[in-house]
Amino acid sequence: MKTHHARKLLRLKMISIPCLFRCRSRNYFLGSCFFCLLIVLSSAIPQGCRAADTPDPSPRWPTCETTAASQQISFVHVSDTHARYNPIPGGSSPLARVRGFVEGVRAENPYTVFTNAGDDYEKGSIAEELSQGRTTRQVVQAMQYDVRTIGNHDFAWGLEELLAFSHDPVAVVLASNTRMTDNAPGKLPGWVDYAELMVGCVKIGFFGFVSRPWNENGEQYDGPFYHKHPELQTDSRYVAITNEIITRHRQDVDLLVLVSHLGIYDDIQLAEQTQGIDIILGGHTHTTMTKPLRINKTTIIHAGSYAETVGRFDLDYNLQEKQITDSHFVLASNQEGAMPVDAATDQKINKIISSYQDAIHTDFTRINTSQSAKGMALIAARAAVETLKSDAAFVNPQSAWKGRSLGGLTPQDVLDIFPVEREPAGEPGSSSLYLIRGTGADLLQARASLPDFAYWGPENINPAMIYTVALSKAQALDQQRYFGREISMAPPESAGELWEAVVAFGRNRNSANLSLDERGQDRSRDLIAALLTGR
Repeated sequence: MKTHHARKLLRLKMISIPCLFRCRSRNYFLGSCFFCLLIVLSSAIPQGCRAADTPDPSPRWPTCETTAASQQISFVHVSDTHARYNPIPGGSSPLARVRGFVEGVRAENPYTVFTNAGDDYEKGSIAEELSQGRTTRQVVQAMQYDVRTIGNHDFAWGLEELLAFSHDPVAVVLASNTRMTDNAPGKLPGWVDYAELMVGCVKIGFFGFVSRPWNENGEQYDGPFYHKHPELQTDSRYVAITNEIITRHRQDVDLLVLVSHLGIYDDIQLAEQTQGIDIILGGHTHTTMTKPLRINKTTIIHAGSYAETVGRFDLDYNLQEKQITDSHFVLASNQEGAMPVDAATDQKINKIISSYQDAIHTDFTRINTSQSAKGMALIAARAAVETLKSDAAFVNPQSAWKGRSLGGLTPQDVLDIFPVEREPAGEPGSSSLYLIRGTGADLLQARASLPDFAYWGPENINPAMIYTVALSKAQALDQQRYFGREISMAPPESAGELWEAVVAFGRNRNSANLSLDERGQDRSRDLIAALLTGR
């Protein structure tokens, strides 16, 4: 009877709120909403008012021991893993080690909840770039999280990929402030506003928040993630939504947990301005905590980023007094050899990325002289000129996240130097290249306005000639802001990601038996570029 009740409770709570929202948002007549309510109460899922496919409701934890006076619950938490799932050479995948850590905790305490605060996509494996997001979605589903929320980078590959990502066969996916107002076939999200899980004797309510979107200038804004899909709406009234959830559900649960992708500052504000959240398992700001932060009666935990660390939070819950009596936090370092590997997960990840092994591990070019990050930006500017057939190129030096020592380079190495962040979501990356056409006077204006940018182009510029110029995205799309006027004769044309230009350039150089950074007949142009960038 307890098992049946737990299954029914999980199913009902995950359906009811999104279903009722859709009745309101679609402006159904009162009779339609009443019908929707009747179906929810009878535990059926109406096809026209359905929130999402629910995960497998089979019990994940042992049933309640009725004689127990207390119960320990362990939360294992990660966030902002950003596609860091490539196995190290001769070793394991970092995420397989995370899963191994989870299994070790579960061996100690079967009442373990595995959570993820979002940002699983971008800035990691080149397999994601080449598969347009598919491999990351498959890896996340292979991890078998219990509860996860969606981060701003998880919108990277567009609405269709986001919706596929939200339908998880195991995890409860939360996005309490995100709605689809168009319930057309193929557009039903898999996330829910709220869910309750029976973890042994303890009933835990979960909700989750998605942060605001970002534009190409690295600025957050209020509005839809996808300008072409205004039917997907994200609400940034976090305090109001939290208070509504507390009012509706706090009295029904033993613990209320927020899995948050808002960042540490918003998490602190929520804890300060609301009463009723027991635990916030956060992410987004890549904050690493060695001990939890306690604000009023809320415990805030952040566990770092890039799967480099994993957080474990154990609490003792008094079942008679209905309160937490003790807790303990450990931040574990995820190092090869120091953390157990889950072999099954490691095999799944290797299979998922098997088609991309050459891009991950095989050198396609070489560097003869160690390069700083600025030096790599200069190489990228040269690559843009050579591969895009432009006359000149400007590359933001911040597009290069690090330098590179001498030796061979794989495409993965290049992506690690020039990672992709699709901002706004679903569009080319913020460091991608755009082509514009303008006069020499316009090119001179660009040089004067971007003195710190890596520049590759002619030293002597004819003000009356027409030039094709490759520009980083922000400068190409917001010319008034950066140049004081429009310097392009036509709308900018997207020309691909920066790392793609460098790889194409490197392959061409390698076929001519030349290194990526080798000088040559372009020495005069090289000198002016080096002078302008202060290299």
